[in-house]
Amino acid sequence: MTIEQQVAAAQAEMTQGMLYEVGDRVGLLRQVLAELGHPENKFKLIHIAGTNGKGSTTQMLRTILTTAGYRSGAFMSPYLRSPFEQITIDGQMITAADFLTAFVQVKQALGELTLPPAALSEFEWYFILAMVYFQQQQVAWAVIETGLGGEFDATNALDQPELVIFTKIAYDHMALLGDTLTAIATTKSKIMRPGVPVISYPQQTSEAETVLRQAAQHNQATYWQPQQLKYTIERFDLTGMTVSLTSEWFTWSQLTLRLVGEFQVANLATVLTAVYVLQQLITIPNKCIRQALSQVQLPGRLQVIGQRPTVLLDGAHNPDGSQALVTTLQRLTPHRPLTLVLGMLRDKNYRQMLQLLLPRAQRVIVTTPDNPQRHLPANELAAACRQIAPDLPLSICAAPQQALRLAHQQTAVDDLIVITGSFYLVKGLLPDD
Repeated sequence: MTIEQQVAAAQAEMTQGMLYEVGDRVGLLRQVLAELGHPENKFKLIHIAGTNGKGSTTQMLRTILTTAGYRSGAFMSPYLRSPFEQITIDGQMITAADFLTAFVQVKQALGELTLPPAALSEFEWYFILAMVYFQQQQVAWAVIETGLGGEFDATNALDQPELVIFTKIAYDHMALLGDTLTAIATTKSKIMRPGVPVISYPQQTSEAETVLRQAAQHNQATYWQPQQLKYTIERFDLTGMTVSLTSEWFTWSQLTLRLVGEFQVANLATVLTAVYVLQQLITIPNKCIRQALSQVQLPGRLQVIGQRPTVLLDGAHNPDGSQALVTTLQRLTPHRPLTLVLGMLRDKNYRQMLQLLLPRAQRVIVTTPDNPQRHLPANELAAACRQIAPDLPLSICAAPQQALRLAHQQTAVDDLIVITGSFYLVKGLLPDD
């Protein structure tokens, strides 16, 4: 078999669907890690939970650590092109050969526990593979994102993080996490560990903030959150921004950030707070922080993929993400006519997302994202659009590529096309380069 065939065969053994809350998932994964000799304890960990901003926060922190000279892994989701994107070291995703080496090792450990490969979900597989790969490659640090929630997430098998970070907590996955911010924050707070410092996003809601502070106090953990954050955006466009920030712990002037969107300032403040705490433990020169931030990229988040007309991809898939997108568009392109290309999942709060997005648009083209189990069919999305904005010009396209072609046909060169609503839609329209 070719290496590609071997990878496909291994992935076929891993394609078990979501097993969230099916038995004691975290306990099972701890058994697997123990059988593997606890690879996760061979490097230092930063554990990140939250609803929105995890990807940006992870990429900023990992890039800073790498730039400061520390071999650094990251475990992130979702992926856009290849599942290997979930496992990276110093920004380079795991190779096919290293994936197969780790796969064999994990499969053998499952066998010792008399477990078949299907005992783990695909996400759990990649989490365990990441821990094995990071140990094999002798990383110094790894930044680990939760996939869903916190308490029952695969990554909560980690017991010894150096830092725990919470990005913005908002409404998403309510069927699994609860339908109040207090319930959602409570589930996410379960990644805290006794005595491990906690860093929180500076603009948490009062409900989430109360839960996190009480949980930190229960864990006798120091709680770091900028209370006196002030910032000035000196440059703001579709290539990023230049921003100056001050808080009780840091003062930065004219930081260049390649990530787009004013909401990234609060993510940046979270990262700078985490770095301030890390600097008490390890050497991270300020010049490395400045250099790293000017290089951070995150595909699929306010990403420009075309000009004349400008085409933006954004993976916003919940109301908070949609609001952040709308706020950014109002600041960057307040007078440019907007064509929306929308595709959404049935299990998301798509009606609230539409109420935020549609008033900004001159026309909308709806399509069906590539997720057969969860997609909202384009005709149902169209019906929801018509209920909210009956006079808005609307087209239905079966396939995302067809929707984008139609958007180009209907949009003038000085106008704007925004593709949003689901990462599965973004995946289908991401350029190959």
